[in-house]
Amino acid sequence: MPNFAYVARNTAGEETNGTLTGASVDQVVDELHRRGLVVLHVAEHALFPSMRRNWLDRMSRPVFGGGVPVRDLALFTRQLSTLFEAGIPLVRGLRGLAQDENNRTLGRAVLRVADTVERGNSLGDALSLHPRIFSPLYVNMVRAGEGAGTLDEILRELATYLEKVDAVKTKVRSSMSYPVFVLVFAFVVMLFLLLKIVPTFQEIYANFDAQLPGPTLAIITFSKLLQQNLLLAALVFFGALGAIGFWLRTPAGRMVRDRFIISMPIFGSVVKKATISRMCRTFGILLKSGLPVLDALELTKGATGNEVLSAALDRVKDRVSRGEELTPAFRSTRRIPEMVLQLMATGEEAGQIDAMLLKSSEFYDRQVDAAVQGLTALIEPVLIVVVGAIVGIVVVTMFLPIFYLGDAIFRSEFR
Repeated sequence: MPNFAYVARNTAGEETNGTLTGASVDQVVDELHRRGLVVLHVAEHALFPSMRRNWLDRMSRPVFGGGVPVRDLALFTRQLSTLFEAGIPLVRGLRGLAQDENNRTLGRAVLRVADTVERGNSLGDALSLHPRIFSPLYVNMVRAGEGAGTLDEILRELATYLEKVDAVKTKVRSSMSYPVFVLVFAFVVMLFLLLKIVPTFQEIYANFDAQLPGPTLAIITFSKLLQQNLLLAALVFFGALGAIGFWLRTPAGRMVRDRFIISMPIFGSVVKKATISRMCRTFGILLKSGLPVLDALELTKGATGNEVLSAALDRVKDRVSRGEELTPAFRSTRRIPEMVLQLMATGEEAGQIDAMLLKSSEFYDRQVDAAVQGLTALIEPVLIVVVGAIVGIVVVTMFLPIFYLGDAIFRSEFR
């Protein structure tokens, strides 16, 4: 089991630190609580810190809450904001929400948050002890609300934000689920044809002394190779999938993947609009909560869910830190639509850039809705044509020798 380094405070208020072995952060936190310590920080202890890779840190960093679905986190946040508005004590309210929570992971985390708050920690600090559940964006917004005395309002805004993010992600996912299912089905049909149907035709044609057309011969040869090396082909296929999946979790792999996705002819536009909407909403709500611009940019960069846009925001942050205005810095990336840039410029002049960013997000939400509806109507006939063409090529190729079958039968009878 891994070792975890911790910083905690004892009953006398003194800070103490050390390492513990445990299966997870949550188990270590529970053990420290049993010892009567108030946990300030827990992280996996690296035996060789110099060998830690930045991409490993980024792989484990959640965007909206890596341990639970966004929908569950949004519902919890909405309920928590309602508790604040009703004036219910925080610890009692958190324990009540933990008992009623259907998601066990979230329920256990909320219960530990309640215990930490009861020991005198702030809500933001308590949430930060569970980074797999509550992202840096979530924690920083809560801390901003605590500092400004507007935690109920921030939680309400945060709940709305998470609900909209979940809605957009659901729409984009639903627009892609049908074509993925159809393409997987087409792949299975192709395997069935190559492993079952093509060998049957091969046996039939083997009884005739006929010269097979080139396409038919190629399909039969490929079918033979697949049958003779089926286990090896399966190992290579799944090994390649695993290697690609691992590579796609690295920064370089994610960059290539995201660049490819947003450049796709049909789906790329939908994904790009959804990503821009998420960026505008995240940046806008962080500025509205009172966070400094550079901090808001850093959190927004981690919440975009797209490496291409994240790299663009990194360049924006660098330019803004050198004194450049926000809108020119965004324009220099060549990744932000002109409509968003114009609204940002108007917001900067009027001192309402957060409101303009949220309006941009609402505009792109409507664009995503319209695009998904259009794709739903367009994608079915397109997929029918594509799948029909794939299967049709194999079928026509196998029936092609029949046109020459009469000549083959004639030759075989008079040999």
